[in-house]
Amino acid sequence: MPYSIVTKQGNLLNKEADFIVNASNTKPMLGSGVSMVFKRHCGIKLQEDMNSVLNSIDNDLVQGDVVTTSSGAAKNFKYSLHVAVMNYNKGVKYNEKNPTINIIEKALRNVENYLLWYAKNKSNTIKLVLPLMGCGVGGLDKSDVIHLYKNFFHWNIDIDCEVVIYGYSFEDYNQITKIFLEGK
Repeated sequence: MPYSIVTKQGNLLNKEADFIVNASNTKPMLGSGVSMVFKRHCGIKLQEDMNSVLNSIDNDLVQGDVVTTSSGAAKNFKYSLHVAVMNYNKGVKYNEKNPTINIIEKALRNVENYLLWYAKNKSNTIKLVLPLMGCGVGGLDKSDVIHLYKNFFHWNIDIDCEVVIYGYSFEDYNQITKIFLEGK
């Protein structure tokens, strides 16, 4: 069965879900953009969980990696999937900090691998909430990311997964909806 796609506008953290994606960084620190919204919604417990996960893997994340934590103090979703979008590792120069479309594709594959594991071990019905990764401070073109999402999520998958793609502004939402409706 294919992914079920829903588009929404507004604050992605207001949605009931199993997983909400935090477009984060390789440290992972709650900083600006979507991560700042996570910090405000989920509280300091979320950063503590992120630090604990990073310490437990005893390795630096690279762009496209995904780690999971609780939802902190949030009550409307179960888990946060922190995607290393921005590269904050030591020695990285400015131009190497920003993601590429290939990094976002790698991140989507890693998110999907986690969802498949979760479906096999926990529940076969999943709701995932996803922002436009890499389009804020990362500087990626929103149209490119939306087209990537459309191509990626048209695959058939062996789980019942609803993907809610959020556009922060009405312009983002309209662009997401328009691209997903192209060719239908």
